[in-house]
Amino acid sequence: MTIAQDIEPRTYFRTLESALADFRPPAENVEMILDAVRGLSYEHVYIPESRAFIALEPAGAARPVAFIAHGYVAVHPEEGENYWVELPAHQAAAKGFAAVAKPVEEIIPTCATCFTNLPSTGLCDYCD
Repeated sequence: MTIAQDIEPRTYFRTLESALADFRPPAENVEMILDAVRGLSYEHVYIPESRAFIALEPAGAARPVAFIAHGYVAVHPEEGENYWVELPAHQAAAKGFAAVAKPVEEIIPTCATCFTNLPSTGLCDYCD
């Protein structure tokens, strides 16, 4: 029998605040995150190995009651309607951002006469 912990290792935390300290969302988002999950009943707080989110899991539940990601909080209360809170300050995870970011090429101006790269003064060492 395979259990969820065998599929994706997790890091468990004693409190949501300690998980937030490890997850490091932008400071502007912390209060909104705490407001979004206030009043939810959960026993376990964990971050999966992928570090994509923080999960709040009630004891004996089949699924978490909230997922806190870098740009949103998805809340799935045991009783009531699901809702979504978009976070204003979104910061891409280093691994995910690096995978899609393209390096910026520095454009170095060239001399219109001899086509050599110009120094920072903007004056050609050969022509001026």
